[in-house]
Amino acid sequence: MPLQRREFLAVALAAALAACGSPGPTSRGALCQTFDALGKEVLSVHVLSDNAVFRRAGDLADAAERYEASSEVKSEARRIRRIADSDSTSVEQMMNATQAVAGVCGHPLGVGTGLP
Repeated sequence: MPLQRREFLAVALAAALAACGSPGPTSRGALCQTFDALGKEVLSVHVLSDNAVFRRAGDLADAAERYEASSEVKSEARRIRRIADSDSTSVEQMMNATQAVAGVCGHPLGVGTGLP
């Protein structure tokens, strides 16, 4: 029996609201993948703007906030978020702000990729 229009809309609304819920904890693999993506952007030459670096920093801050296995990584998320919300940074600032994440991933920002 096909769904009536009103039933279909109710089901679609429930599915949309469920999809908008806060994401769960971040795995080590997902954290390191986000960290490596930021490292690649930091080392890339940006002719027009550095928006990609700040977007990737925001992604890393989100992942670090949800990483349950390390309180140091969770607290580092605030420092990373400040950089993501700023309009300038340096490689040194980024490396200093991501030391706990680097420890979890087994390499500093922009050096090596993947899990150890």
